Amino acid sequence: MNNSLLSHPHLNSQQKQGVTHIKIENALASCELSLYGAHILSFKPKHDLRERIYMSPAAIMDGTKAIRGGIPICWPWFGPHQAPNAAYPQHGYVRTQTWHMVAVSDNKKGTQISLQPASTKGEGFEGHAELTLQITVGKSLTIKLITENKGETAFSYNAALHSYFTVSHIDNVQLAGLQGDYLDKVDNGIQKTTPVPYRFAQEVDRIQLTPSPEVVINDSQLDNSQQTQVLSQGHDSLVIWNPWAEKSAALADMPDNGYLSFCCVETAVTQGHVVEAGNQHVLQQIIC
Repeated sequence: MNNSLLSHPHLNSQQKQGVTHIKIENALASCELSLYGAHILSFKPKHDLRERIYMSPAAIMDGTKAIRGGIPICWPWFGPHQAPNAAYPQHGYVRTQTWHMVAVSDNKKGTQISLQPASTKGEGFEGHAELTLQITVGKSLTIKLITENKGETAFSYNAALHSYFTVSHIDNVQLAGLQGDYLDKVDNGIQKTTPVPYRFAQEVDRIQLTPSPEVVINDSQLDNSQQTQVLSQGHDSLVIWNPWAEKSAALADMPDNGYLSFCCVETAVTQGHVVEAGNQHVLQQIIC
């Protein structure tokens, strides 16, 4: 990383458990991220000072494993690799790499930083790609995962911005904006119709097949003007996840009752996106 970038007036860096954390703070918002995984840990707009992101208080932050909570970057596949009997890591391999900052600037929307992983090459992916995460911290948080094909042949990839959103209590949550069918990963991938109202009463692990452009996380403990909006582009699906009690208790980096405090609404490519030689694809999520 070019250390001169850290002299930007809206950036501050510090070492935590041997990992570099970057804090971006301007007149509109504050945001914190770990360079391990280019992992966003916090986002607070200054117009309401309300934290949007959930972080597990038991998350392992020393760079030895993927971070629990925040916004993990899943690339170049989502979930388990499709190859049979492959010992490839869940959700790809860039979320366990140290990324470096390549650019920082200010514009009318806020402070924008760009990061790239140590490498985009890894077992299980044959493409020649350049990957850039572009984050704009302003009244809203804009996240762009840009996959560019630098090779001479097309490749296909999957990805997700695996965002954990903090809530007052999972019983208070209702999602709006989802429609169509979903694949129920809790029930052997059976295709089902999206429920109305959309609430959480048990483990939820669903691939919503209709790429809704806007989802609202309605929390009954907040005023209508304070509900979290999740806007998506470049996706073919949205993944909705909450592990519920049994799986939460089984996760070493999650409190037993951690599932009560978050829900995941993930902007995702799960059906495969083909990037032709010389072209790029942008997966974008905006958090308001």
